[in-house]
Amino acid sequence: MRCSYCNAKIGFFRRLTDRQFCCEDHKRRGASTYSARSLRDDEYSGFYEAWLPNAGTRQKRKASFGPGYGIMLVVLGTLVVLFLPGGGGVTPPAAPMSYSAPANGLKNSFYRVFPGGRPSLSMKEEFKVDLRNWQPKGDFAASDWQQFGAAVRIGQLRLWKPTLSLANYNVNFGAQIDNRAVSWAVRAADHGHYYATKVNIDPAGTYIGGKVVPRAEIVRYAVLGGKQSSKIQMPIPITLQRGKVYEIAMRISGSRFITAINGQVVDSWSDDRIRRGGVGFFSDPGEKATLHWVNINEREGFLQRFLSFSLFIAPWDLPIE
Repeated sequence: MRCSYCNAKIGFFRRLTDRQFCCEDHKRRGASTYSARSLRDDEYSGFYEAWLPNAGTRQKRKASFGPGYGIMLVVLGTLVVLFLPGGGGVTPPAAPMSYSAPANGLKNSFYRVFPGGRPSLSMKEEFKVDLRNWQPKGDFAASDWQQFGAAVRIGQLRLWKPTLSLANYNVNFGAQIDNRAVSWAVRAADHGHYYATKVNIDPAGTYIGGKVVPRAEIVRYAVLGGKQSSKIQMPIPITLQRGKVYEIAMRISGSRFITAINGQVVDSWSDDRIRRGGVGFFSDPGEKATLHWVNINEREGFLQRFLSFSLFIAPWDLPIE
């Protein structure tokens, strides 16, 4: 866990009360840093560097300790002693999978004691094996997704099956626009119910400084019962190029959706019609895009955070290479 202001590692004791900033000074400074227009209504100050991998670094500052940690240490030590004997390994799958999900015996033991809880999901897809976890529409295997090396050319809508039961999560992926647009789905309950987003490159472009510069725009809409609704299309203040890999990220929390490209927030909106569903990708006619990797990290609830601290286990963050 790293500071949202300086990217320094947040100390163990500091994380018990603040998972975003390494000290009070950086917390005050960080609150005034994230002033993107699309985040004004978001009530999550400093969210972005906390969930987007590869964020920029600032001057590091050593984390400070506060009072009242003695009692907490006694409680944490008791939990460790109580649940340490119940630890155990996790049996790996029989067949190779195209994604990886971290697991820990101590944490799984705790969840067995409290059956109402479950570990949060954290996965990374790099397309090194196959597409068995990407579900096409119907029972047939769509042949228009072309896998080559550690990337895939996107075709008709496929959904990432392990994510379909999720509700609140952070997802980011590396994609390049080969022609016109890259398109993806979130909160995808099935192939007929999801929120769709596109990042388009307008071939006409716009004149800047006497020359034509490609213009980028974002398009989003809901698909309900297989029909589009509430379509929004607007320009975004980013210059995109065909064939270049961009990191696109989304934060999905309740009815709030935030989209960013290469660390810059480009869209923020609200919709509560679809409450649960996973991630998918698609290309409409005339569009060509290549997908290189996908990360997803389910947002942790109180129980997951408590376990991470009490069992001295680092939270399951998105994999960073």
